[in-house]
Amino acid sequence: MLEDSSLTMNLRHWYSHEAGHKSTYFLAPDKGSAKPVNDRTAWLQGARLDFVSGYTQGPVGLGIDLSLYGAVALERSGLAAAGGSSRLLVERDGDVVDDWGKVGIAAAKLKAGQTVIKVGRQQVRTPVMDYADTRTLPASFDGVSLESHDLGALTLKAGYFDRATPRTGAGSEDLTSTMTTRKVESDWVAYAGGDYNLNTAATASLYLSRFDAIWDRAYLGFNSRHEWNAAWASEVQADLYHTRSSGRELAGAIDQQVYGLSLTQRYLNHSVKFGLQQVVGDEYFDYVGESNAISLPNTMLSYYNGPNERSFQVKYTNDFTAYGVPGLKTILWYIKGWNIDGTAYDGGANAAYGWASSQNGESHYEVGAFLNYVVQSGRMKNLSVLTGNAWHRASRNQIEGNLEEFRLIVNLPVKLF
Repeated sequence: MLEDSSLTMNLRHWYSHEAGHKSTYFLAPDKGSAKPVNDRTAWLQGARLDFVSGYTQGPVGLGIDLSLYGAVALERSGLAAAGGSSRLLVERDGDVVDDWGKVGIAAAKLKAGQTVIKVGRQQVRTPVMDYADTRTLPASFDGVSLESHDLGALTLKAGYFDRATPRTGAGSEDLTSTMTTRKVESDWVAYAGGDYNLNTAATASLYLSRFDAIWDRAYLGFNSRHEWNAAWASEVQADLYHTRSSGRELAGAIDQQVYGLSLTQRYLNHSVKFGLQQVVGDEYFDYVGESNAISLPNTMLSYYNGPNERSFQVKYTNDFTAYGVPGLKTILWYIKGWNIDGTAYDGGANAAYGWASSQNGESHYEVGAFLNYVVQSGRMKNLSVLTGNAWHRASRNQIEGNLEEFRLIVNLPVKLF
């Protein structure tokens, strides 16, 4: 066994109940047809076994990362699942798949100095390519990545991926867009960039990416943190995305900028975040399917990424350690998006953002309340419970509609060695 290797079992219990209101509904299978229903439930037990090896000795160390994923559906009613969305795995006829498994990660890795290259199925985190971990099991991607810490304050990252393994699925699939009204596939996505630590409390980021035959994207980010004294601290985060269609423009013409700015002010155990976000462009701000690559402030139940959308957020977090309950936090938030207008959308012959044209001064808002508790000691140390409810209300044509969702997520990591 290589030094510094580890084996961990992660168990995740995942439950959600969605309720639609007004004209918002889900489609459930019913005797060969689809029946509109106002409720949808997903209830699963997931498990992942993660092996992370150390490296062999020598100028170039070799190692391997391997993860096995599995999930069991605890809610198996096709009517209750109502199509499953991205929460439950369902057959074409709407029947829930009882259980499924797959190889979630299988990557060989090479290390020279502080530079690591991984080849195979893996997970990366950057503002332009990421992996989604918002369901029972996370997504991953097939390809090659590089991460280097050999240049002092500069961290370099690059990658190339050509397949995705979805959060809710037993195999891999072609890379696709997320927000298009028809399926748009791409052969690959690649990125390069880095993060530079200006000092111990400030970081600047620059990344470039290409989603083959669909778009080119640039990201510029800045983060600064300042401890004023023992009680007061501030954090500023600024984000800018610039996206233009490229190559064969398989999703149509795209020309868009998105700006994000947030200020978080902390006083003792209380923190308040204010977020501003602006989309400039007549199409949705999109991202590679299963990637969740959105480094923007107003991303909660909704992403507030509609054409020309403006949005504002206020979020309050309270850490109950100050009241003698370490590990307990509560989160309350309100976000409003308005001026969603895609009436000028013209994507050309391959236009794929058909939803945009129906957005004429649309608006929406959400209110949420969550509780998060992490066990701090004992046999169940690091067990976490996240639960709460979010309410989303929208104008007539805003695509997410009027719904609310309750979630209960229990995570239990068990280190085997």
